[in-house]
Amino acid sequence: MKIRLIILLSFTFGLLAQQACNTKTETIPFYKLSEEFKSYCLFQEGSTWEYQSSLLTQTETVEVSTVQDHIWTNTYLEDYNYEAVDMFIAYNDIGISMIELTAGSTLNATSSMNAQMWMFFDDGEYRLMFAPEYPLGEEQLLGEHEGYYTNLEVLPTMTVGDNTYSDVWHTQVIDHFEQGFGDYDFYFAKYHGLVKMQNIVNSDTIIMQLVNSSLIQ
Repeated sequence: MKIRLIILLSFTFGLLAQQACNTKTETIPFYKLSEEFKSYCLFQEGSTWEYQSSLLTQTETVEVSTVQDHIWTNTYLEDYNYEAVDMFIAYNDIGISMIELTAGSTLNATSSMNAQMWMFFDDGEYRLMFAPEYPLGEEQLLGEHEGYYTNLEVLPTMTVGDNTYSDVWHTQVIDHFEQGFGDYDFYFAKYHGLVKMQNIVNSDTIIMQLVNSSLIQ
């Protein structure tokens, strides 16, 4: 009877050990926004940018009203959890409603900034603005609605209005599918975020430039 009990206990402990090993094996990676990426993109509640748009006669202030943190799961090509941050924007005449930051896999990353920044507008449109995870100069097809995205260059310095910024990323989104949203050029400076945006629609050029800011990171 004792031998049978010992065999049963051994089998039970072995089964529990195997389940523990399986649980450990099934743990998937968790990717976070890098500190460098956050220095370009993540700003806390109360942060403001004052922009001059060629569509407006006066400057317009864009303010972060709420910041929400999330952990989402990716199941396409690679299973992993990732950090996401939504920065909701107070109503403004420029039409920006929300900015979303999402971390990505570092499995085959070419940059320490393994993340993307998306801008959402009041009319339901959205654009990928900043994705330093992609190699410089390589055009990325995002989809027929999203168009083609490219990291064009990183400028050591750039002057916008009366201010000069350093380490500025110049990115571009081109509409090759004639969806009507036009072509965008974005300029991002470390610790300042978006300092310039150019949108060309039907041969009309709209330029928005940063005049002043009060930012919390």
